[in-house]
Amino acid sequence: MNPSDFTQLTSWSAQSLLPLFSALEPRLLQVEAALTGQTQCSVYVDHVEQPRAAALRIGICWYIAGNPSSEFLQSVNRLLPRDTFSVLILDSLIMSPEHSPLGANLYFVKAKSRYAIRTLSRPVLHPLSAGYHALPVDQPLLEGDLEGSANIRDDILHFWTSMEVFDRDGFGFVVAKDGKIVSHSLTSFSTGEQCEIGVQTDPGHRRKGLGVHVASLTANEAFKRGLTQVGWMSWANNAGSVAISNRVGFLEECVYDVFINHWPAGNPQDMTAAEFRAFAKEYDRRFAETPPARSGYPHIVAATAWALAGESDACRRHLHCAIDIGWLKTMEQLRSQWPELSHNPNVLQNEKWQTVFSRLE
Repeated sequence: MNPSDFTQLTSWSAQSLLPLFSALEPRLLQVEAALTGQTQCSVYVDHVEQPRAAALRIGICWYIAGNPSSEFLQSVNRLLPRDTFSVLILDSLIMSPEHSPLGANLYFVKAKSRYAIRTLSRPVLHPLSAGYHALPVDQPLLEGDLEGSANIRDDILHFWTSMEVFDRDGFGFVVAKDGKIVSHSLTSFSTGEQCEIGVQTDPGHRRKGLGVHVASLTANEAFKRGLTQVGWMSWANNAGSVAISNRVGFLEECVYDVFINHWPAGNPQDMTAAEFRAFAKEYDRRFAETPPARSGYPHIVAATAWALAGESDACRRHLHCAIDIGWLKTMEQLRSQWPELSHNPNVLQNEKWQTVFSRLE
């Protein structure tokens, strides 16, 4: 493939590129938000003047559409991160990453994503537990002294190109207690008459209806502002997120396939031990065919899966592999990749685990 046939664009016409992505309907709002400058993104095409294929990166997500050549997919493959979590959203014309140059040596697996929508403009109200109070996400909140306000700003800038753009097109609410933000819901994308929202609640404050309350405030605000549809994206097996969206009045629109380089769940509790074991065995099969060479990240993914399946020896085997190839070098790196490991006193005191830790700086 001629290098000029794979080009990163520095400017583009959203109107001309959007039709290429039309088959990615559940994700089209995110694509439009990116191409119109609301969200940080990178755009690659096969031909600058009349592109037949395009790749769009928004954060950890790669949207690949059109009719790409094998050479185009190979070029995208070289750009995909080896050491971090990634998501592929593919046009139906593109084969599964396992069977195409796109996913060569990257160990992607199929995961189910769920999209729900709410079109009901009548407010859905849910009571707030005693001791908590709700606040809008605005400049006084972000510049105030509530613990967690800096994290809200970081979450906003994860999706939006600037605080100014969020102030113009975005909105959200938080729930606080004792001077700390413990739950929040923000618009992640908003174009035309549609938006998408998400919700997050600190683990110590869950099962109190806080997520339902704050998400309902954000959805209600969308309709106050004249929007006609609010979207909700989650993994299909994320029982908590699905339950919240249902209570806030969202209805499932579709479940569709995406591809990720990780076990297919957002939370460990959303998969059974048997499912983790099956995933880990599949990764072992792939590693036997093509061992990870440049990155130990796939070994970390396999190690966590084996651990969640209750197989400590297999877990440690993969950590040793990540050390053997020179990728996993320090305890700090291991903690950053798998923070839950260091919270387990049984691990820290176990002689078999010390054989792993002793090899790390």
